[in-house]
Amino acid sequence: MPSFVRTRRFLCAYGRAMAQPVIPVVWLVTSIFGIVAGPFGTEQFPLTGLLAFWPITIGLGVLTGGLLRVIVRDYWGLRNFWPEAPLIAVLATLGLTPLFLALARAVAGPAQNVPSIMEMTSYIFIMSIITSTLRHAVAATWPGTPVTGGAVTAMPVTGTPVTAEGRAGTVPPEPAPTDPIPPRCDAAARLMARLSPGLRAPLIRLQMRDHYVEVFTEAGSETVLLRMADAICAAEGVEGLQVHRSHWVARQAILGVMRGQGKVLLALQDGTQVPVSRGNAPAVLALGLKEIPPQADNGPEAPQALAAR
Repeated sequence: MPSFVRTRRFLCAYGRAMAQPVIPVVWLVTSIFGIVAGPFGTEQFPLTGLLAFWPITIGLGVLTGGLLRVIVRDYWGLRNFWPEAPLIAVLATLGLTPLFLALARAVAGPAQNVPSIMEMTSYIFIMSIITSTLRHAVAATWPGTPVTGGAVTAMPVTGTPVTAEGRAGTVPPEPAPTDPIPPRCDAAARLMARLSPGLRAPLIRLQMRDHYVEVFTEAGSETVLLRMADAICAAEGVEGLQVHRSHWVARQAILGVMRGQGKVLLALQDGTQVPVSRGNAPAVLALGLKEIPPQADNGPEAPQALAAR
């Protein structure tokens, strides 16, 4: 898998981990508690030291916790509270203790009454366990809430956007979902949940159309009100390439590459040809895709013209 695809997937997963609505609440509540109560040996800090120490350490802990959740949950596959929460707490304690001790010495004032190593490790471990407990409690109370992050909701699309064939048409409102939302472990599950049940099939490509994204699957296509970047994130689990600012294609749907007249196109299994931008052309050609001879353009409705519109 190309490195930029792995990087995009990691950033998408990290963005979801940090999108939990409980995170800013935890940060605010624990910061206020730390400033007022001065626990774990910080009661001797001056007020300015408390105002600096607690919000900074809680914020760093949240950012580090999100990173560790991505690694433990999405890459190691440990999704249950046990052993996920204790493992994250141990890793966070090992990584953050030296940093937090250095920060404590910097803000403790002339008296330098800093917490001991045992107090600091206990603080980090306990706060990590509390955060994990809140996340799992929220997921258990509201089952539709993913444990590692949130998703941008796709609203029904009405009006006269351009259809796949380049003609103006009316996109029917998105029906109320009646089928269960597919589990997150399925490929592109979050994106499939935004489509009508009959269109939830293997993903072929995404195409940006103004403020909308048209999702093409093996069962057809549907337009959703969603940013292109958010649609790509929601396609997690499907290996793919963003070959143009308006086009993303699934790797398994690519038949080959076509070159002619200074342009690079990807031929897909649904008969369309997706343009590759000049900036992305070297990376696409480096994949070693099968070379396909260019086809004659038989008019504006030819299959190779559809994706370019």
